[in-house]
Amino acid sequence: MKAPIIIIEDEVDIAELVSYFLEKEGFEIFHFLNGEDFLEEISRLPIPELILLDLMLPGIDGLELFRYLQADDRWKHVPVIMVTAKDDLADVVLGLELGADDYVTKPFHPRELVARIKAVTRRNTIPKESSSDFLKVGPFTLFYRQLKVEVGGTVVELSWREFRIFEILLKNPGMIFSREKIIDLIWGNDSYPIDRIVDVYVANIRKKLGNFASHLQTIRGVGYKIEL
Repeated sequence: MKAPIIIIEDEVDIAELVSYFLEKEGFEIFHFLNGEDFLEEISRLPIPELILLDLMLPGIDGLELFRYLQADDRWKHVPVIMVTAKDDLADVVLGLELGADDYVTKPFHPRELVARIKAVTRRNTIPKESSSDFLKVGPFTLFYRQLKVEVGGTVVELSWREFRIFEILLKNPGMIFSREKIIDLIWGNDSYPIDRIVDVYVANIRKKLGNFASHLQTIRGVGYKIEL
């Protein structure tokens, strides 16, 4: 059974090219030219592995549509990759702060996008280095299958990249990781035009940790660490 992916993109040529590459990888594609058409069909659609969402849509724009999905219990856990022009990076930062999983800027190579999609859709896979479904360090317990962290009796959900960043820091308490090192470990050779993208994810993690956010420390001019 093919894994479904929803593409919401008003540029037909781009959508057809991406669909071609994704179908070769075994995905089933549902394409919509705008948010209104997608919302008309949403009740009849299968829950997808991922949504590829263009931010510059006619009518309902991508960020507004993303907010709608985040407010829907049925759809809020579906990973979203945002597609944007390089001049709209402020919207990308806002999207990441709202909980989007990744982004790609136009123009992009379809193979790069496919690699990003496959990386995000693997987010529910337990990392090979993990010998169990959870990791407990100090007051924190990470649950790999659910992408959640429990602290102080409260369980909060993390996006895939938030989870990976927090996991790296938590496995190495006291060790300082530079932004460049974190990007290298999580994004690999992908290029990211937004400066300080790691800062956005760390800020999201801190918000979710609440009273325990002080354990995630910034070492000014150097990077980040977990202090227990």
